Amino acid sequence: MSGRLRFDLLGPLRVWCGGKELDAGPVQQRVMLAVLLLHANRPVSRGRLIEAVWGTAAPKRAVNLLQRHAAGLRRILEPGRPARAPSRLLNWTEAGYLLTVPADGLDREVLDEQLERGRSARAAGDLPAAAEALHSALELWRGRLCEGLASPLLDAERDRLEEHRLGVLEERVEVDLALGADADLVGELRRLIDAHPLRERLHGLLMRALHRSGRQAEALQTYREARRLLAEELGIEPGAELRRVHEQILAADAALDPPAVPRPVTTDLARRDGSHPYAVEPPAPGNLPTELTSFVGRQHELDRVRDLLATNRLVTLTGVGGVGKTRLGLRAALNLRPAFRDGVWLVELAGLSDPGLVAHAVAAALDIHDQKGRAPLASLIRHLRERQVLLVLDDCEHLLGACAVLVDTLLRAATNLRVIATSRQPLAIDGEQVFPVAPLRVLPDAPRAREDRAGSEPDEDAPAVTLFAHRARDAVPCGFPMSPETKATVTRICQRLDGIPLAIELATGRLRTLSPEQLLARLDDRFRVLTTARPTALPRHQTLQATVCWSFHLCTDDERLLWVRLSTFTDSFDLEAAEAVCAGADLPTKEVLDLVEGLVDKSVLIRERSEGGIRFRLLETLREYGRKQISDVGLRTALRRRHRDHYLALARQGESEWFGSGQADWADRLRLEHANFREALSFSFTTPGEGLAGARLAAALYSFWVACGYVEEAQCWLDQALGLAREPSRERAKALWVMSRIAYLRGDIAESVVRSAECRDLARRLGDDVAMAHGTHMAGAAALLRDEPRHAQLLLEEAVGHYALLGDMSSMVIMAQAQLALSSVFLGDSGQAVELCRKARSICAAHDEKWTLAYALYVQALAEWAGGDRAVAARHARECLRMKWGFRDRLGTAMIIDLLGWIAAADGNGYRAAVLLGAAAEEWNTIGVPWFGSAYWRAPHDEGQRQAREALGREAFEAALLQGARFPPERAVAFALEEHD
Repeated sequence: MSGRLRFDLLGPLRVWCGGKELDAGPVQQRVMLAVLLLHANRPVSRGRLIEAVWGTAAPKRAVNLLQRHAAGLRRILEPGRPARAPSRLLNWTEAGYLLTVPADGLDREVLDEQLERGRSARAAGDLPAAAEALHSALELWRGRLCEGLASPLLDAERDRLEEHRLGVLEERVEVDLALGADADLVGELRRLIDAHPLRERLHGLLMRALHRSGRQAEALQTYREARRLLAEELGIEPGAELRRVHEQILAADAALDPPAVPRPVTTDLARRDGSHPYAVEPPAPGNLPTELTSFVGRQHELDRVRDLLATNRLVTLTGVGGVGKTRLGLRAALNLRPAFRDGVWLVELAGLSDPGLVAHAVAAALDIHDQKGRAPLASLIRHLRERQVLLVLDDCEHLLGACAVLVDTLLRAATNLRVIATSRQPLAIDGEQVFPVAPLRVLPDAPRAREDRAGSEPDEDAPAVTLFAHRARDAVPCGFPMSPETKATVTRICQRLDGIPLAIELATGRLRTLSPEQLLARLDDRFRVLTTARPTALPRHQTLQATVCWSFHLCTDDERLLWVRLSTFTDSFDLEAAEAVCAGADLPTKEVLDLVEGLVDKSVLIRERSEGGIRFRLLETLREYGRKQISDVGLRTALRRRHRDHYLALARQGESEWFGSGQADWADRLRLEHANFREALSFSFTTPGEGLAGARLAAALYSFWVACGYVEEAQCWLDQALGLAREPSRERAKALWVMSRIAYLRGDIAESVVRSAECRDLARRLGDDVAMAHGTHMAGAAALLRDEPRHAQLLLEEAVGHYALLGDMSSMVIMAQAQLALSSVFLGDSGQAVELCRKARSICAAHDEKWTLAYALYVQALAEWAGGDRAVAARHARECLRMKWGFRDRLGTAMIIDLLGWIAAADGNGYRAAVLLGAAAEEWNTIGVPWFGSAYWRAPHDEGQRQAREALGREAFEAALLQGARFPPERAVAFALEEHD
């Protein structure tokens, strides 16, 4: 048998040779082949292959069986090879099995090449070529990856590829829209939305297609339907892009009209030839340098830069020093090179200090030598006017004005010219599209089920770690094996270095003399450790300090002053916080806004959009540099005190406004400020004389600690507060009842009782009626969990009376009423409990309160279950779960999932009950004592388990229980919310 081998993964796994399909052998052997093809031309460790083939049930002889499958694959792929001759295709290396496959022999690689071709054509404005390539790429998808083969590893890759396919499909539709195929796309888009109703991009494309077909009313109805779906299914509003399309349709914006197809600026790209999907033209002229090291982790950014350059003639890559602007710009230019007939040219400006020489530098880079005495700018215009050129201007920030004038002039004069600029701040000229380059991600997008095994490649979803591994292998003569322990250390190093590529590369240079653990320990003095002796590095790239110092000196005096003061923040912050903490006699509040804007422009501050509005952040490296500029200890302490006072005021405001319609917004806002609260508390408890203020802050955050799931952390801070605020005071009294509540939620009832008793005693001595009400409330709550419902009922009735005398109405008041109802459930009076819960819910509804409304719903559901009305109980429990999960209240979530398990068991649905009970048990194990140690709660749980076990049998019950325990929280909630008859 002879002929070229070809492999198909995108659909059923198929192996072809000379046009004939081969039988790849038994199922386990086919799974092994599929995994090797997914990692074509890269070794795959035995451990990874064993897990892919057998999962967690690997036989003892798995290694031998793997060798047998490898031999079987060699016989199929190389039938004429002598038994002892080396294989050309499948070999064993120290890192694992390596399958060698040419790029044109694997449909997945051909797909990537066609996508690259389509995106390059689109970036260059050749939409017909882009459409052809994207259509051809989509034709390669014959179904889901390796359809019919079962393997956890393949399942994960299938999901990723399906998401990728949908993204490519959306790209293709966008290109078809730009070519005017509006009416033809409407039906296809409707079918896609039926299959994927929550993809906002599809809704936006359908709206545009309908609008261009003259069907504006249908386009607006599509938006309304999308908004309804997103609200019902995800509880969110449409994103910015979908809202923008909606606004454009309402305004009849001409931007939505079908554009004239732009004149292609590409060369005549090669078409299919018989042996390879696409032939590649010889490289266009230019002066791009050859890449000497691997390019890691920027594919999404490359796609975005290409897309931006398709519709904008100037794209400026901005970002902090060392973040990789130059490397990204050069790789983007390299990918686009075939599309520019007259070349892609790099102009390096880092070594230039005279603004008057910028035009000379560009002319020299393009090898323009004008012998007629023209000025350099005139020569450039004459040279570029009729040419199709991509110009890369690197490091513009120190020559910003001169670069802006030059680029503006050239773009106006040369209509086919396109420019990629790299700079720490924008050029600020008409038509500029700014693309901020972020540091590399240090953590994967989603948690992985396990660590990679020793010798395998780092997680592809963590590009900072991958970059570290690549550069470490280059730096360490004997290689750099990445074990799970080493990977964990490397991840922490990359986190400390903010994912900045330059800092990571400087760090790996130290691995010749330091272990990863030693390197991590020395990063507190990162500016001394992170240096290089490479003579080819730019002076400001030879040390991390020089890179940051370069940025510092590009700032004005006032911007530098603000930078230093902003280093007080440990995480993101909003403008109001910056004004409160940093303004002073030498820095007026009214000037802070403009200075913040200046630091954003210079890539010192990162601008982030959150649900609460715009926030800003200093990378840790820039923050540390700013802090080192404060030599006055008194000034540093004064700044930290102002920081603490600002967040204390915010916490108190959140406490006073928690009960009401803004509750969810307050929960989101307090979550955003969590790191700043931690910094303020740390300052208060480590600085003499600040402990009482720290106690005020720790206690004021009680609703945040409880509602947002931070009871363990609250225990830590309140321990410190009570240890420092020992003198009798209202602050101590409040901290005591808050601590009692935290201990109660952690299941430490003895601690809760001690703290509530001390609170009540102190309240009597101080005449503090507020503390007395709360202390009594917590004593009653503790009695409830000590299985003393009658005593609890008396104390809770007393607490409710105290609250009434105070005229107070808050979440704690509703909580007391709901707990009073719970005591009735435990005493067997479910009717009384339902009535109390209805009253509590009525008050919540009047104030639009959600968090304690959810608790009242839970108690009512519990009472209805106890009274035998399981259908109503399940409905109320699911309603409660949606609210609790919206707050990410892990404790409340566990309680409700557990209750839904009891209901399912009583309904005879053993499988559903077991899954829910397993999921709830896993949550309980992570947040505290299951069922708070209460026999009243434990008994119905045990009964639910018994009923489910009897319905399923022991083995099926244990399997379902384990399935629920393995659910991530999001999956557990989604399963619990499913309605069953």
